[in-house]
Amino acid sequence: MSDSTKEKQDNKVLKKKAEPAYTKTEILAAAHVFGVTVDVMAGALRRVDKEQLTRAEIEKAIQNFKGKQV
Repeated sequence: MSDSTKEKQDNKVLKKKAEPAYTKTEILAAAHVFGVTVDVMAGALRRVDKEQLTRAEIEKAIQNFKGKQV
């Protein structure tokens, strides 16, 4: 493979769109998409400082919340 072909492939990887981010209001409204209640989602989001989150960040917040000792 030539260097220019490899560069083009590397550029394609870099040009992929970033994962969309959602506001906390949008996330709460779509709590069912993540298989949790609005109450669980609210608890998970309460611990997050950011106002917009990606799907991966939302899932991580839910897992962290569910794993907390009460």
